[in-house]
Amino acid sequence: MRLLTLIILFFISTSCFSQGISDSAIALDSGKNEFKRQAQSPTSDYSNAYKILTLQVRQNPKNAELKYFLGSTIDRMNENDAKSMFQLTKEMTLNASEQFEEVNKLEPIYKGEQYILDPYAKIESIWGSLSEAYLNRSLLDSAKWAFKEGKRRGGFIEPMLEFNRQLLNSCDENSILVTIGDDITIPLWYLQTVENLRTDITVVDANLINTVWYPKYLKHQRNLNISLSDAEIDTIDYIKWEPKKIEIIDNKDTVKKLSWELKPTYMDGYILKGDRILLDILKQNFFSRPVYFNANSDSSYNLFLTDYLIDEGLVSKINIHSIDYSKDSLIISNNFETYSIQSIKLDDIKKSKDAIFTLNQFRWSYYITIYHLMLQGRMEEAKRLTNEMVTKFNGLPFVSDEEKQNFIRFFRQVDENYR
Repeated sequence: MRLLTLIILFFISTSCFSQGISDSAIALDSGKNEFKRQAQSPTSDYSNAYKILTLQVRQNPKNAELKYFLGSTIDRMNENDAKSMFQLTKEMTLNASEQFEEVNKLEPIYKGEQYILDPYAKIESIWGSLSEAYLNRSLLDSAKWAFKEGKRRGGFIEPMLEFNRQLLNSCDENSILVTIGDDITIPLWYLQTVENLRTDITVVDANLINTVWYPKYLKHQRNLNISLSDAEIDTIDYIKWEPKKIEIIDNKDTVKKLSWELKPTYMDGYILKGDRILLDILKQNFFSRPVYFNANSDSSYNLFLTDYLIDEGLVSKINIHSIDYSKDSLIISNNFETYSIQSIKLDDIKKSKDAIFTLNQFRWSYYITIYHLMLQGRMEEAKRLTNEMVTKFNGLPFVSDEEKQNFIRFFRQVDENYR
């Protein structure tokens, strides 16, 4: 019934829209504002935003921003949140994609307002989500088709894929990699499904794990050890939580254990469903498989393991001992030697704000290690790594002028301390 309603709404004629909406009464920002209003509503209904934006796009066919928000509206009608990702349809995905493709034709470097992702990343996200819906139903050929179609239509641009290739290759064999965000998770799915790259790694998205379908997908299709039954996954929910000591003991060597304080992850008094499932994944897998988070993970989704994470460039690996970077020995990861953007065309990076943001994680990974070297007074190594970073990523645009100035001040600090 839900799908039938969406298809009827999408294909309804323009004349029907205009019956209830006067052309002259529509302010240029009204459709965009209605979309944003519904995006913030707990009981969202995008039908009115769709009506307004469809009419506005037909009145203003060269307006890239209107097409962007019409595509975003159709995308939300297809998948309002991650809970319904497994129900995505090819028809609605195609309709949303076509709007973003038009945006990229009108403005190869999009200048309008964006909601979360730029048009290239939007195409990547909607086709990647459809691919995952196919994978969830064990339709591998359909998933590969959807990934390739998304790339053909302008998503999965090379800067994003190359960054995530290097991210995957930063992990040890047979690892679990906990990620967050479409710009990381979805390209990783593409690389593992289409390029068959590093399929030994299990990618666990920290947002999707809050749904009912995704943990079961990890358990049954990705063969990830999860002790919870399907019925428990269906019913497990957030609970009240006080700071509590958690211990994970190695069954083969009971002297080895990971022990830390797990604080509330939500509103200072609760722990979410996904965090409870992630905790179970750690308990079932930690001593048999390396576990990583993508770098700079927030404590609320890394279960407050920040003090136990060893920085290894684009990823951070869980260690059984807490780390004090002011005095504990720091080994510079070999991953830094492999990081490069030489194979990526600068024009491909510049056209996507999300690509610029994502690739600047190379700089931030260097920054963190250089900072820790400075804490330990290892200025010669800090200077060498700084020079390496500047040389390798000299052509990479910064996210903002403010970020650029912050790095310039940091470079100056390294140089002054070294001398």
